[in-house]
Amino acid sequence: MKFYEKYPKLKQKAFLSKILTDTVFSTMSLEDQQVAKSKVEKIVDGILKEKELKGSQFFTN
Repeated sequence: MKFYEKYPKLKQKAFLSKILTDTVFSTMSLEDQQVAKSKVEKIVDGILKEKELKGSQFFTN
């Protein structure tokens, strides 16, 4: 079984964005790095948009 067959929800952009944002924010908080969650959200969204523009068939509609 392939990874995305096992975890199809990761192909949903909104879900993946939330998971990545929460993971990065919590990891940085544990390391005493004070970064606003909104800033982390902007960075994650920018990276995901960049991947989409490069033509990666990553997300489902």
